[in-house]
Amino acid sequence: MNWKDIIAGILPFIALLVYSLLFHVNIILALEKINYIVILSFLSAYFLQMSIISLRDKYMVDISYKSAFKARLLGNASSLLIPGWAGQELARAAIYNLEKKNLIESLSLSIAEAPFDVISGAILFIIILPIKFYYIEFLYVLVALGNIVGWSIGIAYVYSTAGRHVETEKRLMKLIGIEKYYFILLQGKDSIRNSIGNRRFIMYMALSFLGYLVLSAGLYPLIPNYFYDIVVTMTYFAATLFPIPGASGVSELALAIVLPSSYVFDIIILEYVSYALGFIFLREISFSELKKDIDKIKKDGELYKRADS
Repeated sequence: MNWKDIIAGILPFIALLVYSLLFHVNIILALEKINYIVILSFLSAYFLQMSIISLRDKYMVDISYKSAFKARLLGNASSLLIPGWAGQELARAAIYNLEKKNLIESLSLSIAEAPFDVISGAILFIIILPIKFYYIEFLYVLVALGNIVGWSIGIAYVYSTAGRHVETEKRLMKLIGIEKYYFILLQGKDSIRNSIGNRRFIMYMALSFLGYLVLSAGLYPLIPNYFYDIVVTMTYFAATLFPIPGASGVSELALAIVLPSSYVFDIIILEYVSYALGFIFLREISFSELKKDIDKIKKDGELYKRADS
């Protein structure tokens, strides 16, 4: 582990400590509210959400439910170290690759899951957020809107151009000197289109919404108002859209819009603990095999599919 990994790992806790000092949070009193009932409720809701989303991922990627569940947990854990959603997609692809034996397809399908996670979460956040007309609040709304528009345009483009050679794409890739990897883009778009259909799109989006609503229920013992629990859950989600490890700093600011400072501390701790549980699957990833796949693609510039072992 290098110094960058160490900094990324402790950054969320540094941000939480700074927030506690700035807002005079009594850490001892804040932790006292997180009793075993609160912990069990939140973790149960978290695992239930992961179970629902993993069902969606299983059909999208065409892998076993067990692998989909592991990938989802490890992906969330990786977001504590790697900024934004990039770490989640890479981690999930690493698990998928153990079954599919094709890194390009695994990564493409992992990326295809992100629009459902992001668009459903961003829509729910914008619909349910109580507008208090704080300047900082509009920043989170703009980021959420930007993600809805960006991912929607991206999926529409991929779906409409999959299976076709687009001259503009070739020219752009040639301009930046990576034209020999055009096959990666072609296969990636094909994989994404084949995994998403009109009926499946609706089902996948419905499962994504359901997952967030289930997770919100886990906060009820701490904040006994289900509507407000949804607000808190989706506000934290909006903070994760920022490309910062563990949403450090931005999550505290977001939650401060809707919660007293001591509750902000509690929510952040619960989120970090639940996410970190995914690291138990880290040793199942063969980084050496992943590196071999990536090196093969770089070296040959041609489609490579590792033989089943």
